[in-house]
This record gives sequence, C-alpha cells and structure tokens, in this order.
Amino acid sequence: MSTTHDIYNPPPAAVPYNPPEAPGPAWHAGDLVCLALFCLLTGAISAWAWQVEPSMAVLTMLGGTLVVLESWFTALGFLQRSPVRSLRERWTIFVAALLPWVAGLGGAAALMYGLFFVSDLFG
Repeated sequence: MSTTHDIYNPPPAAVPYNPPEAPGPAWHAGDLVCLALFCLLTGAISAWAWQVEPSMAVLTMLGGTLVVLESWFTALGFLQRSPVRSLRERWTIFVAALLPWVAGLGGAAALMYGLFFVSDLFG
C-alpha cells in the first residue's frame, strides 16, 4: 500500500470509447406509398367529419396524422429488427401497427358523431 494512486481519479483510458453510430430507419418506396395512402385516408375521413362538425374535423386530422406517423415509425422500427422481404408482409405489419389506434380512436370518433347526432335529433 505504498502507492500514491488516487482510486477516485484514475488516469485516462488509452483509447477513447466511441460507440458505433446507430443506423437510421430504412424504408422502401412501398413504405412511402403506404404512408401516403394512410395520410390520404386520414384526410378523407377528416373531410367527411367537416360536414358533421368543423372542430371534429380538425381534431380528426391532427390526431389521425399523429397516429399514422407513430404507427408508420413503429412498423419501420419493427422491420429494421426483423426484416421482411415480401411486400404483402410489410403492408401487413404497417396495418397491424395501425389497428389498435383505429379501434380506439375510431370508437371515440364514432361516439362523438353519435353524440352530435343525438343532440341534433333531440335538441
């Protein structure tokens, strides 16, 4: 124990550690077509909702765009970890990432539409 080495201030490492760069999400042309179709579908639903209630249309467009983007990036992340070659399988993964949102938000939108309809009917 005759060394004067300070254990709380060790000498610098010989080689600095640089972690490898993570690859960005890789998408194909079909993936962009899928994103465009989902965005067009969101726009069509929002246009339909505009006829019922303008504020519902804005919320549908905003929420739908966020849902489509989140689902698209989730599917891309899954496809990066387990690559799929078939276009049909890729589209199935994109739709599977979107289905829970469609069920939840679609049900909420249907409930709001029903409430507007009932209030107009009895109001």
